[in-house]
Amino acid sequence: MPIVHSCKKPPLPIIEEGKNTTDTTGNNVGGNGGSVEVSPFVGEWDYTKIDLTNGVLTFRGQEAGTFTGKGSNISGNVTFSENPNRYTTDLIFRADVVAEFVGQQQNFEIPVERVQTQGTWSENNGKISLVDDNGNNVQIISNTNSQIVFSGNFTEQIPINQSATLDANSDVVFTIEK
Repeated sequence: MPIVHSCKKPPLPIIEEGKNTTDTTGNNVGGNGGSVEVSPFVGEWDYTKIDLTNGVLTFRGQEAGTFTGKGSNISGNVTFSENPNRYTTDLIFRADVVAEFVGQQQNFEIPVERVQTQGTWSENNGKISLVDDNGNNVQIISNTNSQIVFSGNFTEQIPINQSATLDANSDVVFTIEK
């Protein structure tokens, strides 16, 4: 014969929305409706677009040309957590660059090594602010509850032949979406 145990739990108190109640010591124990507000920024956001702008090519410290570009084969995300408010990034992509140097236009595909960063975030009146762990503010261009656009810096080397490379530096605009 099976043995059956029953545990009868006492009923939970009902706290009506919008009503404050007090315990026997006079402390407020209710009234918030039982909901915990979570920021719309919390969660995982995917990189969807990368634009390289204002690119300058240098060779042995001398300006040699300019470039623009776009990210392709983008794989990565930014994760926002709350309490504490931390963010982490993980990104890898290829930079498809159109360079102009020595009077000629040339296309390059530059594999960009994996980039991982982290820092803190805060929210004020619906606007997000990011500070990396080195204390640098991340420039937020725009944000909504489903899209954040921010800028950074792109620095890579472009091999032009077997013995020479160009240094490529530009602004980069990242778009992430939830």
